[in-house]
Amino acid sequence: VVNAYHNGKGPYYLAEWYPGWFDQWGKGHAGTSAERNAKKLDEILRAGISVNMYMFHGGTTRGFMNGANMNVGEPYAPQVSSYDYDAPLDEAGNPTEKYFRFRDVIKKYLPAGDSLPVPATNKAIAINNIQLKTAAGLFENLPTPILSKTPLSFEAINQGYGFVLYRTKIPSQGKGVLKIDKLRDFATVYVNGKRVGELDRRLEQDSLLLDHIPKNATLDILVENNGRINYGPYLTDNRKGILGQVILNNSKLSNWKLYSLPFNELVNLKFTPASNNSSKQQPAFYKANFVVNEVADTYLDMSSFGKGFVFLNGRHLGKYWQIGPQQTIYVPACWLKKGANEMIVFDALKGGHTTLNTLQHPVLNQSSVTK
Repeated sequence: VVNAYHNGKGPYYLAEWYPGWFDQWGKGHAGTSAERNAKKLDEILRAGISVNMYMFHGGTTRGFMNGANMNVGEPYAPQVSSYDYDAPLDEAGNPTEKYFRFRDVIKKYLPAGDSLPVPATNKAIAINNIQLKTAAGLFENLPTPILSKTPLSFEAINQGYGFVLYRTKIPSQGKGVLKIDKLRDFATVYVNGKRVGELDRRLEQDSLLLDHIPKNATLDILVENNGRINYGPYLTDNRKGILGQVILNNSKLSNWKLYSLPFNELVNLKFTPASNNSSKQQPAFYKANFVVNEVADTYLDMSSFGKGFVFLNGRHLGKYWQIGPQQTIYVPACWLKKGANEMIVFDALKGGHTTLNTLQHPVLNQSSVTK
């Protein structure tokens, strides 16, 4: 092909060769065969073609900066925070089986006397029983709202990432179908502070049956930006929040309070003893102050939590979601402090948390839908 388009002159260069792939929430870990990849690499090098691997070193998407895919035949699919990619060097930079197989292939084509290094495996530790002693309910820590007759997108209120809480009153009692037109991307719905359901753009959900609605009830819709589309025909249609109307029984709800929650940093939260946070239905922050005597890599075990994110010593480590496949969040040694550390976990779906553990290894291929 190169010869056909370049007069037989090259360059003989494979600009993007994928020895792995990224993961998406709710799907399996995208592992690829080390043996098959090594065989393909051998074929490429034997043919005299240079190659650029994407990715050779896995990584982590910190903060809310994970992306998403969507195409004409593919529904919205947000990516996880771990960008391990099943790469030859994993998320923490440790060599994998794939690395050693690739090394064996590459050394066949090296000039005489040259050799390839073997990176050291980073030490990892487990920290048990980190106590989440205090909590702060989201609804008790809201900023001053923006008033609007209709719902507004994140971008319309000058926000890019995080969450927006949309609040209004339901004038009539009874029951009915709540429809959110153009939801981007994940919503938890509350009536008078009680969670009544979730809507997920991945699953093309936009409607929810509300029953036993009291008169003049407060309706809260907490909407999360689950990741912007990376490429394809919807690349330019990347606004977040509620882009259309919220309709109940065919009537548009109006007079909204919009609470901007970008969570660039976590300040001015009012924490109380976690035992006081009795509600498991409302989103909340959980804080731990803990001491470590040894600093090394570790992995937060989020498998008993619902959906949210974690800050460690002021750094936004990334997101977690019980549906997997990612169940851990990688913490590099340099972001732990020998001595006192502070961790804040936000959970939008599950409550009553009192402890958190860390592991010596990642868990990137485990699904759990227990609520």
